[in-house]
Order: sequence, then structure tokens, then C-alpha cells
Amino acid sequence: MILIVDDSDIGREVIKKSLMMNGYTNLEEAENGAVGLEKAKAHQGKIKLYLLDINMPVMNGLELLEAIRAFDTSTPVVMLTTETDKAKMAKAKEMGATGWIIKPFDGEKLTNVIKIVMKE
Repeated sequence: MILIVDDSDIGREVIKKSLMMNGYTNLEEAENGAVGLEKAKAHQGKIKLYLLDINMPVMNGLELLEAIRAFDTSTPVVMLTTETDKAKMAKAKEMGATGWIIKPFDGEKLTNVIKIVMKE
């Protein structure tokens, strides 16, 4: 299962379509970090990859990353963002993020990064 957490309905839809076109069908989604955390806990042990937006209301992606790493230290986490701030990238990596993709991105780039972090 891949958990997609992004406050943009369109963003989640684009990600889901890209993933489904490349054979990833076991997808779960959440519209903010708080809902994402609930789903991460509910599906603990089943999630193979987290895709987290950075800028979201309620709980942002870095806060969610920190909360996830408190109970799941090994599942890959790829941060999705419009941010190019090197300090945020370094902080996310320090907190346990596996990768980083700058929006907008194409489906091929997304699936290539997923294959790398999931070691496929």
C-alpha cells in the first residue's frame, strides 16, 4: 500500500493516476497530515511507501514525517513539494525522509523515484 497525503484534491488525483498507470493499485489517500497520521497508524505494517506533501493545513508534512518516524522507522518516505528550500530538504532528510520530489513533476519521474526508494 502507498499512502498519499496531500491537501490538493487535484494533486492526489494526478499522483494516483500516475501510480495506477504504472501498476501501483493499492493506494490510500488523506487530505491533511492529521488524517494521514490516523491512516498511517490504522494501516501500520501494510504501508510500503509514504508520499507526503510539505505544505498542508492542520498538520504539515514535516510534522507528519516526525509522527510517522516515531512508530515506523524503516518505510520509505518521499516528500512532495513546491519548496526548493535547501534547509527544509536537509531538515526532512535529517528527520528520516528517503527522497524529495519538486512539484510539478511528471508521472515518469515519480515512478522512477518510487522504484528507487522501494528498491524495485
